[in-house]
Amino acid sequence: MGTITRININNLFWLGRYTERVFITLNSFFRFSDKIIEQGGEFYEKYLENISVPNIYKNSDDFFDRYVFDENDPNSIYSNLLRALGNGIVLREEIKTPSLSYLQMAADKFKACRGTDKIRYDLLPVRDAIYAFWGSVDSNMTDFDALKIIHLGKAVEHVDMELRLSLPEEETLAGLQNLVKHVERYVGQSGCIINKVALSALKSALAAPEKLEQNRNALIADVEELIEVNFLETVAV
Repeated sequence: MGTITRININNLFWLGRYTERVFITLNSFFRFSDKIIEQGGEFYEKYLENISVPNIYKNSDDFFDRYVFDENDPNSIYSNLLRALGNGIVLREEIKTPSLSYLQMAADKFKACRGTDKIRYDLLPVRDAIYAFWGSVDSNMTDFDALKIIHLGKAVEHVDMELRLSLPEEETLAGLQNLVKHVERYVGQSGCIINKVALSALKSALAAPEKLEQNRNALIADVEELIEVNFLETVAV
């Protein structure tokens, strides 16, 4: 683990989770936005239920504004991006300034898009900035143990969101396989605590992919319990 402090382990892990949460939520939002427009409350209410977000929105227009852009809504896409940025600021030395600048770029662009009537088009640069962030951390970080923890958080969030959103089975299984690989390769070195029962359940799911759908809710719980690093407060801005 080298010189990585306990609090930095936490911040690194949640930097990976929050950044990936924004990325996948944006992609799913782009994918489902037409259905939300067509079906209104019926569809966005189901969407919120799947991702365990309370429905505090008055109607579909309120959902499109507050769920996407409201920094005072703790479940909004923008507020999750601000949490990623907050962790990135604390970790500037670890992730390097170019990587942090891409998160700042994403946040600035996101904030400037509020009120647009071309929401999908105007938010595409945010997704591009997150792509650039991941490329930058891979290229510029010199502490490889720290990099492993960020990617571990990313892999956990990726599978968690895929399961909640009921994305295509092949995508979910690929993400699950990647997560198990990260856990087996990195956890012993990272200082994170692994739940071996949860890991065993995820391996069993890979061995019986035909049961993925019927076990979806149990697997979400296993993913959430897989890694213990949330013993400290995460950074918010």
